[in-house]
Amino acid sequence: MKKLKQNMQPYMVRPLIYMTFTRFILALTAALLADYFLRAGAGQHMKATVFLFMGIFFAILAWIAYLRLDGIQLPKPMMLRLNLRKKPTRLYGDMIDYVDEEPQPITFEELNDGEKDLCLLGADVVCCVVFVVLSALF
Repeated sequence: MKKLKQNMQPYMVRPLIYMTFTRFILALTAALLADYFLRAGAGQHMKATVFLFMGIFFAILAWIAYLRLDGIQLPKPMMLRLNLRKKPTRLYGDMIDYVDEEPQPITFEELNDGEKDLCLLGADVVCCVVFVVLSALF
């Protein structure tokens, strides 16, 4: 655990928050749609079961991210994305040319593989805890 705390840098907080929020909203939408369409009977809600399933799913994803941090080579299906944003091309110029520009925040794609795995682990653990708590409440 000490190794994980030492590797977490302040610039990784923004990608971690964005990834956690996106995963939580998508999983919550999927869970509520599953509850709506898979009801056992009229009026019986399966929210607790679906939320617990989502919590277990995120626990498995967190375990896979942890194993990737330890050096085991596992596939990364969640990392396949299209880079739709075009990067600015700056081939030459003096540093004074860029003094007035705001510094750009670091995105998830700019992190190296270990930092990406650490962000994935943090996002999956947070989502797992939230869904297990939600399953206990319903």
